[in-house]
Amino acid sequence: MSTRDEILIELGISPFWKKSLEGRTRFDAEESVTDTSVSAGEMKSGVLFKSSLHTIVGKGDPEAGWVFIAESPSTQGDDSANSLLLGDASKLFNNMLIAMHLARDKGVYLIDVLQTYSSTEDAIIVNEEGSCKEFLDQQIQLLRPSVIVAMGSAAAKRLMRHHTMLDCPRTVHDYCGFDLVVTDHPLDLLKDSSKKVNAWKDLCFASDLMKGNQEDASVS
Repeated sequence: MSTRDEILIELGISPFWKKSLEGRTRFDAEESVTDTSVSAGEMKSGVLFKSSLHTIVGKGDPEAGWVFIAESPSTQGDDSANSLLLGDASKLFNNMLIAMHLARDKGVYLIDVLQTYSSTEDAIIVNEEGSCKEFLDQQIQLLRPSVIVAMGSAAAKRLMRHHTMLDCPRTVHDYCGFDLVVTDHPLDLLKDSSKKVNAWKDLCFASDLMKGNQEDASVS
């Protein structure tokens, strides 16, 4: 079965096939995976960056070829590494990875920007937004992925300079010299299942892009 078929099935948008995952490992958000960070304390906790408005948490393989970036509202003040995509959103994300022959602890690094909404003065908000973006830039430079997948419009807008490009589906964008593809956040897919078809196309496009990048690297 092709990767396209597997992604389609894992997103739950094919009524004709039922995939058995017996014998395959599922990775829950709560499971321990390798953390990468700028200090030993952060490496242990998975909290990479923290301000009054943002907490960036990340887990995965520090040698990852894939980096997935999401942005979510902070829930009940929880800024721990376990805040990475909870519940059904986590299960759907894990299934998407399985369909792409990936796993959270091998070849994948997930970064989630937890957004705390505040009535803080505009000048402080602008300053913190800049600090958050600067840290993301540094983290991507450390990871040096082959493909970045921004999940959701909030994450995409944080990463991309020209927001109008969001209207161009399945387009390769440049982020700090790395290839960036945009798709929907798992929470958006759970709220509106009609978006799953396009998400499937996005992931197939990203998989083809990764394959092309790997072939180019092997030639060079």
